[in-house]
Amino acid sequence: MKHLMKRILLEINEGQIVRNLLENGLTRMLTAQDAEVLLVTPGASVPAFVSRYSHPGLTLHEALPDRPLTRVENYEFTLGRRLCRQGRHGARRRLWALWGERTAAKRAGAETVLLEAWKPDVVVSTHLSHIYGRGLVAAARRRGIPTVGSLMSWDNVWKGLKVRPDIVTCWSENNKDEICRMEGYAPEKVVVIGAPAFDAYMASEAQWTRRQFCDCLGLDPARKILLFATLGQFKQNIDETNPLEVLLHAIDAGKVPGRPQVLLRMHPWSRDVFFKRFMERPDVTVSRYENYVPGLTWCPTREEAILAGNLMRHADVVVSPGSTMCIEPAIFDTPTVVPVFNEYMPEVFEAYFQSTWLNQHFGRLLKNNWVPIVRSGEDMVMAINKSLCEPDWYQEGRRKIREEFLGPLDGQATERFAGLILQSPQGGQSERRHSSS
Repeated sequence: MKHLMKRILLEINEGQIVRNLLENGLTRMLTAQDAEVLLVTPGASVPAFVSRYSHPGLTLHEALPDRPLTRVENYEFTLGRRLCRQGRHGARRRLWALWGERTAAKRAGAETVLLEAWKPDVVVSTHLSHIYGRGLVAAARRRGIPTVGSLMSWDNVWKGLKVRPDIVTCWSENNKDEICRMEGYAPEKVVVIGAPAFDAYMASEAQWTRRQFCDCLGLDPARKILLFATLGQFKQNIDETNPLEVLLHAIDAGKVPGRPQVLLRMHPWSRDVFFKRFMERPDVTVSRYENYVPGLTWCPTREEAILAGNLMRHADVVVSPGSTMCIEPAIFDTPTVVPVFNEYMPEVFEAYFQSTWLNQHFGRLLKNNWVPIVRSGEDMVMAINKSLCEPDWYQEGRRKIREEFLGPLDGQATERFAGLILQSPQGGQSERRHSSS
């Protein structure tokens, strides 16, 4: 491969992306090919972050301003989504080229100064459904600097791409179809690389035995393990504890044979105080990401990512009301049950799930019945028991999830992303010349 890019401006503004890219060695892959990398991140002002990630060829730069979308930008975004729903993808691209990119570039102040000072050969944005890299990418494109972006997670297209680089990388063919259909990208501008988030799961050092895993967490390898992964407190008035409460009551009542061990995996946005009464039980083991970096919030290490993979590898059943852990266990062919009920607020909970999950990225899983989605405590217990007794139940659905949602599972997604960055994509000005074709 002929590497043409020598000066790379890379922005990372969230801890998940640190796990996905820096912990997998992205910047070292780039500098190993004689590239210079300028990493723009809030972590640049945190000594522990600087110490962990600094290496020759990498320069760290303070975070750029993070400003909300203006009324004009919001209107362009809404109109663009509407055009895509109408199948007018060329019109959506023209709208961005003639109006959206110009308004986005107006937000670039410090970004413009940085581009002029650094003079990068390529600009890389790492979370396209956030607005952090919006002005940077727009300003770069208007200067003819090639831009590459990474879709951070499987559900991000449904949130809308606020950053629109020349080339977008994504997890899977399903993601590629969504980006083309819902954001108007031409297929040749979208590249499937797999999920860098899963690379750590595939590493040789991540292949723990059940004994190793149980010794790490103080579990009994001879007993069944139920992994309950919380949803995350994304909405203030939504209670996310009730399905766990129902599960523990069922175990206490002997409705789940063998008294399986419960491993409570806390989403970083879940609040400990809400789960305190469950955490204090001697038969509940708590697991969570622990590493935190100011400005980046939860910032998992590779070791923490390896543990997360082994949670799903060695659980006998995963129970999760809508988090990404509803699909990740398919990597390991682990039975999964998805409760979408709440006995305290049934109407509110149903409306929340319908609007934020079931009518969006989760819709295909529901429509195709690829994972058991249960709407009552009784059905959840029945599904867990069936999964424990018949691990092959829904195995075909898990295979479909692997094939259509998770992309290549070879541990090489980060390397493919690095390779794409090091190639010379078509620049922003050339994109505008062809936007009407």
